[in-house]
Amino acid sequence: MVKKVYLIGIGPGDPKYLTILAKEVIQRLKVFLVPEKEGKKSDLTKKRLKIIEFIKAKEPFEVVYLPFPERERGVNYKEKVQEWRLRKGEILKKTLLLLKEEEVGFLIWGDPVIYDGHIEIFKEIEKELPIEWEVIPGISAFQVLGAKFKISLTDLATSLTFHTPRTLRKLKEISHPTVVFLDNYATFSLFKEKLLRIYWGAYVGQEEEVYLEGDLKETLETLKELRETLREKKGYLMEIYLLKPKEEKNG
Repeated sequence: MVKKVYLIGIGPGDPKYLTILAKEVIQRLKVFLVPEKEGKKSDLTKKRLKIIEFIKAKEPFEVVYLPFPERERGVNYKEKVQEWRLRKGEILKKTLLLLKEEEVGFLIWGDPVIYDGHIEIFKEIEKELPIEWEVIPGISAFQVLGAKFKISLTDLATSLTFHTPRTLRKLKEISHPTVVFLDNYATFSLFKEKLLRIYWGAYVGQEEEVYLEGDLKETLETLKELRETLREKKGYLMEIYLLKPKEEKNG
């Protein structure tokens, strides 16, 4: 049985965004747990492997694929997510019990502490298994987004808020900089009449990255067309964006 698991934040998908600590841990380990994506999203599995291969060079390593199920869609969102995490936890427990390697790495997209449920899953696993686990932070896509546009995510004396489309659609106003993760519903359209500037990116930090910036109202239709073109071409869309309020001009 595995004695320790490293939850390794690998950033947005390019080895150049790995932290030195993440590189050191990957270099040292010999066995890695990788979620197995099928169909159009199999590219996400391949990119994880490329990161390991890049760091390990010609050193041998073993990959154990995790057949995680897709999350079921439904009205009871929180309930569905909790069920999904339980199923993933069961798969992880069985895998960890079968492996003989003392330490393994679990590659997680981005940063494990941001918009990811594996920390909560491992909190439940450690209640049943005598296992240690450690979190290795990674670069998040919203950091790369700001760097690409050469902007600060925050404004002077304001908050910075993170949203998913579910929580974003509940807002009536956006009064400070707001980062939105994986908006499959183009929820930004609800704010088209507001004075906002959007900084948008798809596949951020990867070879095929695409960026668009502009006043939301003026950019809206172009952005919606671009999103559909990319989704059709690649089969899936990984996007993130920042909405920033603009100052209203008088006169």
